[in-house]
Amino acid sequence: MVEIDGWGEVKEEDAVLVIIDVQEGLVRAMEDSIGKMVVRNVQNLLRVAQELAMPVLSTEQYPKGLGPTVQEVRELLREPPIEKVVFDASTLEAFTARLTPLKRRQLILTGIEAHICVLQTCAGLLRKGYEVYVVADGASSRRKLDWEMGLRWMEKKGAIISTAEMIAFQLMKEAGTERFKRLVKGFK
Repeated sequence: MVEIDGWGEVKEEDAVLVIIDVQEGLVRAMEDSIGKMVVRNVQNLLRVAQELAMPVLSTEQYPKGLGPTVQEVRELLREPPIEKVVFDASTLEAFTARLTPLKRRQLILTGIEAHICVLQTCAGLLRKGYEVYVVADGASSRRKLDWEMGLRWMEKKGAIISTAEMIAFQLMKEAGTERFKRLVKGFK
């Protein structure tokens, strides 16, 4: 288990946003309101990351069969998603080739499905010594029980379970700034 400094605050200078498989086929398989919530929260975190010049990594699981990243997220990405067929993105050379040079230790993890690719990627990242913050309302599974068990498992193994708003407000640090005014709109 990774030793978390202090009470587990996310720091913009040490964080990376990781988006796992927010793809058309997977979002369509979700209950409509859940799929929309995940997409909205991933978009909001992407905007925060871009405003703070934080790196973003994204993946697509077998895009030939599951389709591309949903347009609402894809249009905000500055780099193309890393294609994969493995469940644990941290085992991919292309993923580690982008992540390692960043020299950041906190990973904000979002995506689909919480109990498969998000969970296995979380496990791989924890084993490599990263602090992992799983965004509960930025991750989902087709079935609620799978989502709940995935979150429980990740927390038990050392991940911090959070929400998009909790992460965003930790990163923004204060209200009243122009940056805050621009970004807070997405959370209302």
